Amino acid sequence: MKVLSSITALLFLAIGIFFSDNKKILKNDGSNKSGYLFTINVTKINSKYSEIPAAVFRNKLVIVSSKKIGALGGKIDKSTGEPISNLFCTEFNEKKNDFTTPILFSRILNTKNSEGQVAFSPDQHTVYYTRNSKENPFNFQLYVANLEKDSYGNWINHKRLEINSVSHSIENPHATSDGKFLYFSSNREGGFGGYDLYKAYIRKDGSLSEPINLGRTINTSADEKYPYTVNNESELFFSSKGHNSVGGFDIFVANNYRNLNYSEPRSLGPDVNSQKDEIAFTFIDNENGVFSSDKDNNARRFNMYRFNAKEILQTLRGVIVAENDEKLINSIVVLYDAYGNEIERKITDRNGIYEFQIRPYEVYNLRAIKDGYKDSFVRFQSNENNRDVAFTETVQLKSQIN
Repeated sequence: MKVLSSITALLFLAIGIFFSDNKKILKNDGSNKSGYLFTINVTKINSKYSEIPAAVFRNKLVIVSSKKIGALGGKIDKSTGEPISNLFCTEFNEKKNDFTTPILFSRILNTKNSEGQVAFSPDQHTVYYTRNSKENPFNFQLYVANLEKDSYGNWINHKRLEINSVSHSIENPHATSDGKFLYFSSNREGGFGGYDLYKAYIRKDGSLSEPINLGRTINTSADEKYPYTVNNESELFFSSKGHNSVGGFDIFVANNYRNLNYSEPRSLGPDVNSQKDEIAFTFIDNENGVFSSDKDNNARRFNMYRFNAKEILQTLRGVIVAENDEKLINSIVVLYDAYGNEIERKITDRNGIYEFQIRPYEVYNLRAIKDGYKDSFVRFQSNENNRDVAFTETVQLKSQIN
């Protein structure tokens, strides 16, 4: 129990954390510390070749696959041992509860070389795509193109970006939801070993600033790939062979509290990760998404899996009191996220109690306001998702008449 100094305003917090009908699942083995509960289903569109999700374009899921179609198939990519990969797209069929048969996404973007992951700007008028070459199949280069006005798929103004080099590969681009940054994986010099995760600012002309390494909290001496952000970059999902993965690439999530200040990465647990490789975690909407794994394929090909991710919500309860422990009714309590953005505000009831729904592993700020008293600010973090009580912090609200 922590008591703040008299200089700080006075507030009493009694925080009880309750889980709904998910409590038994949460206490299964404690290995899922993601803040989500997952339901996993394999898709029926998998073939004898790899299927790996890339991005969503106009309600279609774009995937990378080595499916052999017509004249584009047949050549073997030395980096994978499979036919060259191309971009396909598929839609979710609610009646069949699965994806439709994939079709070629773009005859402009698909070439006789292997296509890698792609990313789209929020307005979907710009595409960032990766491609290797016959001469250097292990080296992917990053390109940008624009969608011609009033066209569905006529990509024009193709440019090879300046951050490329024949000495390193750039893979797995991901554009943030606000269109400000492009994340990617690269084995460029100056990293922590293998492939590291980077981000670069997207300029108005579509070019990129000098990339920034995400730091040693995220990157290890092993490989980190497939970055994917949600909630305005506050959460970063990625695949890593480090961070004590249970085998090969596992999928992890880390919170970004501000300016590359990341929390320790947390495993998505055994419902997602296995002793094989799990990659390319991608949301399609607020709760549903896809990833790929080679756990059920003896040929080490990647199959695509669907997931439903339910946010774990906890109840934060507290009481506002004065210096004499009098419960202060009709006090205003404001909940902010780690960035200082207001989430919600409540008025204390006749017992001085307020209540919020929060998520585990997030940093929050509370502000208590009451006429005749000094405002109080409290910063806290819920570090557990399988405990009934996260913490208790006692503070008092100091009168302004002193």
